[in-house]
Amino acid sequence: MANIKSAIKRAELNTKANERNSAQKAAMRTAIKKFDAAPSEELYREASSAIDRAASKGLIKANKASRDKSRLAAKLA
Repeated sequence: MANIKSAIKRAELNTKANERNSAQKAAMRTAIKKFDAAPSEELYREASSAIDRAASKGLIKANKASRDKSRLAAKLA
């Protein structure tokens, strides 16, 4: 564990950010799995939105977001 005050604060912030990022990534995966289970227009919009949010926050790369959305659209069609 860090001894310096600023390093301790940084470690706490990193832990919080990690939890927030993990939760958002899990929500994205859940939305995708819901769509896979029963493809519908509404579930497609939710999954697509979740993917866009994750990409805009840097949780996934732009190419992965594009690839995932493309696969969802192909399943919907």
